[in-house]
Amino acid sequence: MKKKNAFSLQILLLLVALALAGNLVSCAENPGTTTMRLILSTEAADGSRTIMPQDSTLLDVTKYTVSGTGPNGKTFTRNSDSSSVEIEGLTIGEWTVTAKGLNREGTELVSGTMTFRLMATTTPQTIVLNTLIGTGSFSFALDWSLCDVADPNLEVYLTGPDMNTDEVPLDVTVNRETKVATVGESLSAGSYRIRVILKDGQQQVAGLVEALRISNGMTTSASHTFLFNELGPSSLMYFRDATGTPLRGNLSASGNPESFLDGLQYTYVFSFPEPEKVDTEGLSIDWYYDGNRIGETENLDRTGSSITLEAEYGVHRIDAVVFNKLLGSTGSAAYTYSVVPNGMVGEMALVNGSAGTSISNVDGQTLISPLPGGKFLVVTPNSARMSVCTVSSRALQVAKSYDAVNFHWLGSTTHVFSDEEMEFIVMTDNYGGTQNFTCLRFNPAANTIEPVAGMRFEGRVPAYGLPFTNFTAAAMDPVNGYIYLSDAGSLGLDYLLKVSGGTLTTGGTVAKKGSAYYNVSDMDTSPDGYQIVSTGLASTKFVSATINDVGSLVSMTESDAADSANTKIRFLNNQTVLAANSSGLTTYKVVSGGKYTKYKQVGISMNDIAADGAAFFYVADNSNRLVSFSVSGYEVTQLGCTTLDHPILRICLSGGHLAALLSDSTIALFEVIQ
Repeated sequence: MKKKNAFSLQILLLLVALALAGNLVSCAENPGTTTMRLILSTEAADGSRTIMPQDSTLLDVTKYTVSGTGPNGKTFTRNSDSSSVEIEGLTIGEWTVTAKGLNREGTELVSGTMTFRLMATTTPQTIVLNTLIGTGSFSFALDWSLCDVADPNLEVYLTGPDMNTDEVPLDVTVNRETKVATVGESLSAGSYRIRVILKDGQQQVAGLVEALRISNGMTTSASHTFLFNELGPSSLMYFRDATGTPLRGNLSASGNPESFLDGLQYTYVFSFPEPEKVDTEGLSIDWYYDGNRIGETENLDRTGSSITLEAEYGVHRIDAVVFNKLLGSTGSAAYTYSVVPNGMVGEMALVNGSAGTSISNVDGQTLISPLPGGKFLVVTPNSARMSVCTVSSRALQVAKSYDAVNFHWLGSTTHVFSDEEMEFIVMTDNYGGTQNFTCLRFNPAANTIEPVAGMRFEGRVPAYGLPFTNFTAAAMDPVNGYIYLSDAGSLGLDYLLKVSGGTLTTGGTVAKKGSAYYNVSDMDTSPDGYQIVSTGLASTKFVSATINDVGSLVSMTESDAADSANTKIRFLNNQTVLAANSSGLTTYKVVSGGKYTKYKQVGISMNDIAADGAAFFYVADNSNRLVSFSVSGYEVTQLGCTTLDHPILRICLSGGHLAALLSDSTIALFEVIQ
């Protein structure tokens, strides 16, 4: 158990009997009285550094008031600017003496009272000033304007003035427009501890602990700006005691590393620059990580203290809150540092194993699709809900949500097709017992989704008269503004949708090469918008074609045969196509207008594939792994992998992040290492 903090000023009462009766004439003339000499001394006491009144000199005791009540109701009062007070002619007997310490403006800061018997002989007495006087107020402004926080939520807790008391929550006023929160209270004089937690939705993103000093009649104000992605230098700790004597300490990372890598251990050290001058009696440290208490060091000596932690991706803050047995002694120091992923460029780094907590009812049927601006569209058919999600604070945060009131068919959604560059979305459903599709438009600035007028089709497109059978895949062509939606029916048609006049319209149908490719499992277009590939479950080959100026497909050609039918197909770049099946991955050389030829096989199982169309692609295998690959020309190279606790059902790449839906109904979030 830690000792109670104390704020002390010792007053040494040196009682000197000038003379006993019969020894000195003066006393013989007035027997029964003597002179009380008070020697006022101070002893350095550690105090708070962090949040103090703006003029910290007002915490210094510079004046004294001493009053006493003695025999037969005798009293005295003396004021002094010096450390020596002399009260003459006091009656011998029992006295109760109260001493108060004041600052230069006459504000009472601390007091102490003692009852003792004043004797004719010299008997020094000591009064300990162990009671802080009065009340003061404080205000604390918390600014997150430099952070990417979508749904800010701040929690502020107060402990003190006894540091062993339980912390209590404080009311916080949040202004979402200015991105500043304020908290303020009127408190009894003393030292307190303020703990702040910043959350994005339910996800904690930052935290801090500061020492707070309240002094009688004074207002203490401070502010803190949360900084993300900024490596903070070491922070000095300053203590001030009742006499203004400073004590300094330093909090830093051992070895002063240039960068902090995820998964490695680092040691953080609190030390005294002049340890020989430090009185460490009763000194203790509480350690905090992002505002959460993680340990303590009691009986701190002159060598200081340290703590070792494993680095976690993101920006973090360590606080050392230091206090001793003296009232008003609490101080704090902080060290902020940024941890970067530990791996190769292009590799995926896991930043949050459960990043979808703000999304309700995630399960194995959840659909995740990319949106412009590095955002994600998450649809949970079991709750008939669709959410636009941003990546904020290492999690998916819901920016806008829709339900069946907005789109009546959401609970019957079967597929979502969208792209990082196109603002248009195609969603399929089986509402009403028929196959249907709807075209929507995403507003990246407002994070809103609205239907495209006239582009909800139930059962068929009336102008074509052909019944829908089973929508299975789509290919987005942002270069030309085309979307190819594949219906795996007996007619083998792709429905062509075109961006025209700022909206999306129907553009006709495209026939497959043959019945072997009617049951399409996947489609993709090349990054330059000139080629399209489509793979069917009834053939070991896939079909490639050239996209002409009006969106029609020409020069349809079958590829070299694979070992078995491919279920996924992607353009890795304009030169190379990756096809995947249960046997593994196969790369193909792109031959414009001709047959795509096999180039290399990679023996890895596959549940899903995501590719950036330029330099990297990612595979979720059936061993709970997300495997990263680089691609250059026709060559692919495995970079690394991350193994999760549960199987990965599907993955989605948007911007520099990848969302992975896991079998335990959670969403893991990865970031591309730059």
